[in-house]
Amino acid sequence: MLLITCPVTRTDELVADRRIRSVANHPTHIAVAVDCPSCGGTHVFRTGRRWEDRGTERTARAAQQAAVQATTATAARAARVREPA
Repeated sequence: MLLITCPVTRTDELVADRRIRSVANHPTHIAVAVDCPSCGGTHVFRTGRRWEDRGTERTARAAQQAAVQATTATAARAARVREPA
């Protein structure tokens, strides 16, 4: 049995082993394709230290990009406020 979180319904589902469609061993992670009992779709779940490390790097990069976009948006808003309409 596996406990998965369905990305469509965002619910935790307990899945029987017979619902596992494939398991692939990659250099950075293990990918498990599972038929979801909640939405009926097939979802791929990945796990592994290297995969999680890449996720942490992506999260940090996304946070940095969001900060730059927020700064740019703030500067553009300030420029609009300073100029009379």
